[in-house]
Amino acid sequence: MSAPPVDAAALAAFEEVLAELAPAGARRAQMMGRPMLALDRRMFACLEGDRLGVRLGAGTAEHAAALALPGADLFSPGARGRSFRGWVEVPVEHADRWPDLAAAALAHLRGVPPR
Repeated sequence: MSAPPVDAAALAAFEEVLAELAPAGARRAQMMGRPMLALDRRMFACLEGDRLGVRLGAGTAEHAAALALPGADLFSPGARGRSFRGWVEVPVEHADRWPDLAAAALAHLRGVPPR
């Protein structure tokens, strides 16, 4: 399944998040046709259409707070009905929250050992 078209406003917000997190080591990459943010080739945020998926860790306060945002849901790239349990997708309507959410995802990633 191909990636959904990227919303222009979402892409602009995504690029702003990247600019904020680049000094902390975040890099832009692509995975399955989707723009993503990674640290040492480990993905922690991914743009899916007009939604930003962030890896916050199931059961964390950050995960619960992100899920509480109107329109947020568990991240399910490709709409296959398979959710990433530790990830939340947040719609572009909350793009003002994306930098903090992505920073929390980066902090979470730093605390998770590589496989």
